[in-house]
Amino acid sequence: MANNILPIFLLSFILSVALCSCSGDPAVRGKKFLDGWCVANRAAEPYELQAFLDYGCHELDCSPILPGGGCYEPNTLWAHSSWILDKFYRDGGFCKEDLGYITKVNPCKLFSPY
Repeated sequence: MANNILPIFLLSFILSVALCSCSGDPAVRGKKFLDGWCVANRAAEPYELQAFLDYGCHELDCSPILPGGGCYEPNTLWAHSSWILDKFYRDGGFCKEDLGYITKVNPCKLFSPY
């Protein structure tokens, strides 16, 4: 009976690896397969967005969203929070669900007033 357990375990392991590698869940996929952008939810509390922005800029290089940086404009909490949320999404494969969501729409179009 013990001899039958090893093949079953190996088959289960191989199937679970195969299923995870084909998953649509961005948290399971590798960075190169991430789809879309993580942007700040406009319904999120501003103090929570600010707290995450402060935390994120302590952990990562936020020079692009500082004055003179390429992503400084628009200079809004929502835009800068979206930038840091997407940075975590790109680097770590997760979008902080209570603050942001995944969109297929390029955030540059979301920021545009037109």
